[in-house]
Amino acid sequence: MIRLLIYAAFLGVLAPVPAQAQAPADQSRVMGVVTDGSGGALPGVTVTVAGTRTVSVITDGSGRYMTPWLAPGSYTVTFLLSGFETRTLKNIPLAAGHTVVLDQQMPLAALTETVQVTATAPPPPPPPVAPTEILVPKPKVTPVEKEVLASVCGPRHAADYTTAVGKIVSHQDANRWLLGPGDTIKVDAGEEQGLSNGQNLVVRRRFPIGDHDAPKKLRQYGEQSIGMVQIVDALKTSSLGVIVYACGEIVAGDVLEPYVAQPAFFAVADGPPRYDEPGKILLGDHGRNAGTEGQMMVIDRGVMQGVQRGQRLTIFRPSGIEGRPNLIGDAVVVAVRADSATIMIGRTVDVIAVGDLVAPHR
Repeated sequence: MIRLLIYAAFLGVLAPVPAQAQAPADQSRVMGVVTDGSGGALPGVTVTVAGTRTVSVITDGSGRYMTPWLAPGSYTVTFLLSGFETRTLKNIPLAAGHTVVLDQQMPLAALTETVQVTATAPPPPPPPVAPTEILVPKPKVTPVEKEVLASVCGPRHAADYTTAVGKIVSHQDANRWLLGPGDTIKVDAGEEQGLSNGQNLVVRRRFPIGDHDAPKKLRQYGEQSIGMVQIVDALKTSSLGVIVYACGEIVAGDVLEPYVAQPAFFAVADGPPRYDEPGKILLGDHGRNAGTEGQMMVIDRGVMQGVQRGQRLTIFRPSGIEGRPNLIGDAVVVAVRADSATIMIGRTVDVIAVGDLVAPHR
């Protein structure tokens, strides 16, 4: 399924600043997530956008991509990866100052071959031997919408409480700790913990941020969402689940939380950046202290502060001159919760660091 939505452009800033630090109001770009037939992230896909000019970018480990800024016009977008069906989308309109979000699914390519027989056909094979063991059928999984999967992964700020309902114990049939898409896993929670067949759970992992030497009660934490598990056999105090999506390594011990769906991408009314209502960058992907174009970070603003998914942000630092912030980049909100939000960094003129400020466009 293709989700094609257009984000509003930056409309301006409070005062003149260097042009390279601003989102160009007369240009456009394309961003999105590429997945395989099962909904798993596809890294290494070449995404080519051809029109007024031609650019190519490669999807990252989470299947995400973002093009440079392009002149407005009609473009053809091609998704190419060996072993998968090539996808070509024509007449994609890019309007001035807009970001086009374009997710794409790429199924495996069909295998074809031609065989020419030049010898006498061999005798028919002997009848098959009855199997000595019973093959256990794979559990049935309810498909998850691709736009849901696209919003699962990324970092977030950890709350003071936990909504975890259990954790991953191991693979169902093997004592291995590293797990991937399609694996059937054991979960140490069941019906008594509120789990039921068909329920989707997010896989999360907590990591320390800030001062690691601080007393335990004062330490701060971030969380990384790394995939989705669907419960297929809920028992009283344990369950079996299937990993339906992974955007990073999943290991035994990772916790599971109920999935709360993010709203689909939608157009957000744009406006000037509000430097008088700044938020602050708290942490980066997997706890990193810095990020750059195409990477995700977390800010200390969420639904309670009026932040919406799809909202644009200007990243800045104080310049020491009133009314003239030092602009260093732009970003878009990709996931939001009550008191924090995950952003994807767009254009930058410097490395974005923990502590940098963000001005929401309203």
